[in-house]
Amino acid sequence: MKLNENEKKLLEEVKKFSENKVKKRAEEIDIRAEFPSDLVNDMINMGLFAMYIPKEYGGLGYSLSSLMETVRIISRYCASTSLILDVTVSLFAEPIIQFGSPELKSKYLANIAKGHIGALAITEPSTGSDAVAIKTTAKKKGSNYIIDGMKTFITNGKEARYYLVSAMTNPSMRHKGMSLFVVERNFPGVRIGAEFHKLGIRGSSTTEVIFENVEVPEENLLYKEGEGFRIEMETLNVGRIGIASQAIGISEGALKDIIEYVKTNPKIREYNQFKIADMINKVMSSVRNYEAAVEYSESGKNSPTLSSVSKLSAGDNAVDVTTTALSILGVKSFDAQYPTERRFREAKITQIYEGTNEIQRLVIARELIRNKESFLET
Repeated sequence: MKLNENEKKLLEEVKKFSENKVKKRAEEIDIRAEFPSDLVNDMINMGLFAMYIPKEYGGLGYSLSSLMETVRIISRYCASTSLILDVTVSLFAEPIIQFGSPELKSKYLANIAKGHIGALAITEPSTGSDAVAIKTTAKKKGSNYIIDGMKTFITNGKEARYYLVSAMTNPSMRHKGMSLFVVERNFPGVRIGAEFHKLGIRGSSTTEVIFENVEVPEENLLYKEGEGFRIEMETLNVGRIGIASQAIGISEGALKDIIEYVKTNPKIREYNQFKIADMINKVMSSVRNYEAAVEYSESGKNSPTLSSVSKLSAGDNAVDVTTTALSILGVKSFDAQYPTERRFREAKITQIYEGTNEIQRLVIARELIRNKESFLET
């Protein structure tokens, strides 16, 4: 990855922060299902929320590579903490950077750079992978839209100040009738519903968000009516790379756990050398796909195939790597002294959110069969 000197310097600070602070807090965050306000404040002060925001809107204007590597490094110690940053920037700020009006950019990107939390609110109780089956509606009323509906499994749901919300402005048009809106948490009619108690990433809140007769100014429409589905899909292409970086960080953390463990246990080291080699191979394979996706995206192109391959391989490999790590630890994998069992629980979600890995397989096959993209020739 191509990083300038300022980006390299910041990543060194991220490594120190992760090793000195995040590592110490990770277990407590998981046990208490606690939002890590202290670590989030540290990330704000370090400029991590500002790093990918363009300079003209109060950010540092750093590359996608620097953002993704930041997520990867923090995920080696605590996937919850990295997720808060990743969702805010990759899923809320990124589509505004790409499609927002100058007014939307000035208002919301500047606040994200200051550390305000954002979320993408698209999933609904009756929908999952079928993004166009949503029931939330946005009806024009004068210079406002009236939004009604409920979203579920929304990452950062409780702490977010802003939501990017999908709603049908013309339900009869299916995907061409979907639009996206920036909705503020303090708009009348917005409220938080149930909060979910999760297998992993417990430090990041996941909730229902309910919209009841919420008046949203027409200027908070992202781009224009009917473009929501396209923007959503392009946003998820970047978002999936973020999940790949998270999954790789989790895998690297688990691998480090095991390397340190077997160094002090010669018999276990000898017996498990093939398993460790397989773990290393899977991590390196994931890194290669992830870096290819980042580099392609930074070239100004948008590849569903590469982003899906990166998420698919990194997520599946993260589950395999952490499972193998547990098997090497044996009964000690149940000991809180070792963070490996937490990494295993964290890894599982990377196969599920931002499009299940089953959906990634469909995307990859369809894109190549339709000859939309070809990465088979060298």
